[in-house]
Amino acid sequence: MKLHEFKLAQLQVIQAECLEKIDISENHQIYLFLEDEQCYLEFENNIYPIELISTNSITASSAKELIKQNGLWFLTQKQNTTLFLSGFIPDADTFLDLDIAVDEAITHVLADDGKIAQTDIPLAIDWLTEEFLVGLDDSKFMAFSAFYSNQSERQILLIGQNHQLEINEIKGYWQVDKISKKRPRGNYRLVLLQGKLRFKDRSIAKKMDNFAHEIALKEHTAQHGDYIEVWKQYSNAQWEDAVHRANRINYLKYCAYESAHKTGYWYIYVEDREKLLDFEKKWDSLDRKKDEQVQLSLNIADWLDNQLDVKETGLNIEKKSWRAEIIQIEPQNKRILLKFAEKRDRRPPLDQDTKQGFLCLSIFAVNIQRKRQQEALNLIISRRNPMPSLHALLQGIEVEAPTRSLRKEKWKSSKTKALFKGGRPTIKQQEAIEQGLNSSDLTIIIGPPGTGKTQVITALQQRISELSHESIQRSILLTSYQHDAVDNVVDRSNVMGIAGLRVGGKIRNDDDEPTGVNTIEKWATPIQKELNQLIQNNDFISLYRNLEEHLLKLRFGSIEQKQKSIFEIQNILDQLTDKYKIYLSHDLKQWWEKFKQPKQSLSIATKMMELYPLIYSLRTKNASFVDDGVQRCRLVLASLQLLQQQDATQTILLAEEQKVLEQFIHLNMDEEIDFSPLIELKNKLIDRYLPDFRPTHLQRLLDESNCLKLDHILKDINDKAKKLKTLAHLMILDKYRYRLMTSTGDIKETIAHYTAVLAATCQQAAGNAMQDLKAIDKNIVFENVIVDEAARATPLDLMIPMAMAKRRLILVGDHRQLPHMLDDKIEKVLTQKEDWKTVQSEMLEQSLFQRLVENMQRLEEEKQQPQRVIMLDTQFRMHPILGDFISQNFYENHKLPAIKSGRPETDFIHAISGYEDSVCGFKCIQDQKQQRLGTSWHRSSEAEWIAQEAKRILDEKPELSVGVISFYSGQIQSIFKAMEDLQVGLTVGNKIAENYRIISSGKNIGDERLRIGTVDAFQGKEFDVVFVSLVRTLPKDFSVEELDDINKDEALTRAYGFLRVDNRLNVALSRQRSLLIVTGDHELVVHPATQEAVPALPAFLKLCGGQHGKVF
Repeated sequence: MKLHEFKLAQLQVIQAECLEKIDISENHQIYLFLEDEQCYLEFENNIYPIELISTNSITASSAKELIKQNGLWFLTQKQNTTLFLSGFIPDADTFLDLDIAVDEAITHVLADDGKIAQTDIPLAIDWLTEEFLVGLDDSKFMAFSAFYSNQSERQILLIGQNHQLEINEIKGYWQVDKISKKRPRGNYRLVLLQGKLRFKDRSIAKKMDNFAHEIALKEHTAQHGDYIEVWKQYSNAQWEDAVHRANRINYLKYCAYESAHKTGYWYIYVEDREKLLDFEKKWDSLDRKKDEQVQLSLNIADWLDNQLDVKETGLNIEKKSWRAEIIQIEPQNKRILLKFAEKRDRRPPLDQDTKQGFLCLSIFAVNIQRKRQQEALNLIISRRNPMPSLHALLQGIEVEAPTRSLRKEKWKSSKTKALFKGGRPTIKQQEAIEQGLNSSDLTIIIGPPGTGKTQVITALQQRISELSHESIQRSILLTSYQHDAVDNVVDRSNVMGIAGLRVGGKIRNDDDEPTGVNTIEKWATPIQKELNQLIQNNDFISLYRNLEEHLLKLRFGSIEQKQKSIFEIQNILDQLTDKYKIYLSHDLKQWWEKFKQPKQSLSIATKMMELYPLIYSLRTKNASFVDDGVQRCRLVLASLQLLQQQDATQTILLAEEQKVLEQFIHLNMDEEIDFSPLIELKNKLIDRYLPDFRPTHLQRLLDESNCLKLDHILKDINDKAKKLKTLAHLMILDKYRYRLMTSTGDIKETIAHYTAVLAATCQQAAGNAMQDLKAIDKNIVFENVIVDEAARATPLDLMIPMAMAKRRLILVGDHRQLPHMLDDKIEKVLTQKEDWKTVQSEMLEQSLFQRLVENMQRLEEEKQQPQRVIMLDTQFRMHPILGDFISQNFYENHKLPAIKSGRPETDFIHAISGYEDSVCGFKCIQDQKQQRLGTSWHRSSEAEWIAQEAKRILDEKPELSVGVISFYSGQIQSIFKAMEDLQVGLTVGNKIAENYRIISSGKNIGDERLRIGTVDAFQGKEFDVVFVSLVRTLPKDFSVEELDDINKDEALTRAYGFLRVDNRLNVALSRQRSLLIVTGDHELVVHPATQEAVPALPAFLKLCGGQHGKVF
């Protein structure tokens, strides 16, 4: 702040003479002092004697008295040797050194209010310094404080250019507590503070950057294990396994290639048939994964060099390597048929000099994943990620999180209310939204089945955008563990009427069946409809568009059209004034009033051009004027007066011009004549009535200066509208609507520019496409990161988006549903290490989500850390009876809060014959044991019954949806086969038959009608009716009574398999809305061991045997 910018003080103005030359600009601060009654001015270490001058407002002696009071002065004006000096006298002054702490809370406020570009501590310090401090010499500053008689001595109110800052002393340091635009009122003293005043970083990052924190971290990891190091070892083990598989294949040298029968298909040729046979043998023996690829390059990959440390290989990723699938190996023809992996075809690499290339197993995907994981881990460990407290929270260590928030943001807005049925979320949903909004770092939202977590996620996006005054474009990352989960949550994203943009996506093969519709196309039409409605409800956009149209017509239209446009423009300007208080600026208004005056008609203009020869013939020399000069003056005057009578709206001849003509008509010819007035008039009239020889269409055009004025009118209206919040919002939406009317490609580009939300899987959040959209040099950073289904992501993948979060990190999930999946082989390798500990294995088994839930709750209870975990407690998905069953058997029994039902039983009436009064059923199928199908299990008798019953229900109730779940891929194959039977016809091969894919009637038109899959395919999904096939059966003599605990547990796991995984069973039994039907072996469910192995199954059978179900 400059001294002259301080507006609160009552300024005194004095004048002085300075006889010496003084080089000083206006508004610069100066120092005035007296010595032996002589007044001096000091500026930049130069001292000038000055003489004070008495003025009407202050005498020289009074000015001298002011200077004696050590006021603050600056130069306001300099006229020759006269100086005009302004200043004021503070009520008191004090010298002190003061460090003022700036933390995340004040930074968030400044960013939200648009005062700084982003939530950045250095930016906040710069802004506060500029607003409140006046620079002095020697790195010192001064500031102004308002002091009230009843004010605490531990409080200072700093007054800046436009704001007031409240700072308070807390535990020995001064901290910013509140900023506002209020100005001091009432009786206060203005105190000048001088000294080493500065704003200092007291963010969490700064607090953690100390030796004590490092010691605490080392002690904790030594005692409890290093969580991040465990996952670093897992990542390295994954890479070592991938390299080991690649080395088993090694490489194959090829010498030529040729295009095959189809685009994207290539043959490569080898010289040595024996080597190709050896390669084929290795390839067939490899435990190949789905869509396994090979890589072709000019050099041997570094991971095939056994001299290199495996952990150091693969870090330099060869992104342009040629990757393909092996379609067929043909040793007899010494060739391999390959299918290129990318959409745009290109030739295989081949060295033109040596005629050779190298084929090896591609571990590109593992390589990319590892690089992203390692970068995220390193950022978190070194605390170079935007949220430095994340490292400590992951380890389970307390952090000095801000316990205060300068603003307590609320969940409520008209937009968020509309997201919830009845316009109001549950109490826990409200608390979850507000906890996410006001959190200083991490928020964890536990969302049991059907509790509306997706609505909470959508509401959070909306409120974050509403509360931010900084740029919200691409400020929110919405992510999840896999593509389907991302698609599910981004499908409902609608911030400020703009869809979230899906970045990256699932790669489909040519023969894959497209699923669903393009996200952009799906959004475009309803968004346009909604925007049209919003804009039509307010006629400003219509008025603005009409103004644009008529301003354009004014440039090119005929005279009649111009007059009509002038009338319409004035009408629009009047409406803008009346309805929106938008006025033209003074200069433009004056120009417009003059411009809109009626112009000459075409006939008048034509006649005026016909006068040109007559005006040209006016005599302006003595010899010719004596001849017929008076007659010509009379003729010109009469002609112009006649035209004036024909069109009274036009000023044909000015009064002073008429006087000149009359003067020469009544001229005394005997006197000497001064023709200069007549010559001047003649030239004026010639210029005025000079014929326009341009084509008619060019004559209609306005000149450039007038066109610029019309542009200024439109810009003036635009600028004034942007200052009005409602109109600015409408103009943005209208611009967005216009872009949506173009092609899908343009729509995607438009959404990419305007959207607040970018959505991607955890891995693709760090991909090239995201890097391009964020347009930054190195690290991708988001102000807000929201992770859905966070319990399902592996910690390595989850840490990628977590490392990008700057202000808010919100994890949404349910550790009582499906956990993350680990590679058993990698786990086995790690557990066989000599230094591997049991606690490290537990870290691998437990999801990061569950670990954080438990650690944050412990820190809250034991270390008085802020609340970071909240659980939604009201389900809206299923019948209350089924909701209570899920709550009791999967949540309350794990010491979690009970889940209430938010909808009445009458919402779930299905009226399916055979189940009229039931919400659940157990179908007993006793005649067949479980059987192997490949590496999985199946039971065809269950599959056949489900196929028949599902067909019956779907045909009877075409408005209902049906889901069929099993824990085994073998059983899914059996169900597809049973449904393909001609008598059933629900499937064709491994796809749903056309007539059963989408609901075409009832209230859920467009929803999926039938889905068949394992439990993993159903998390996040819901259906009216769900079948669950248990498959497992028990041997007749099965018993575990005499076994010890370890052997008993192993025996139960062998007998019950996936049924023992509580999380998976929870998902399977919670997908239905109205009716849940389980099929299986009755003897297994009633066996005494089942109560211990899978207690939820006997509980379900008991429920079915009651008044709300049936056993048959």
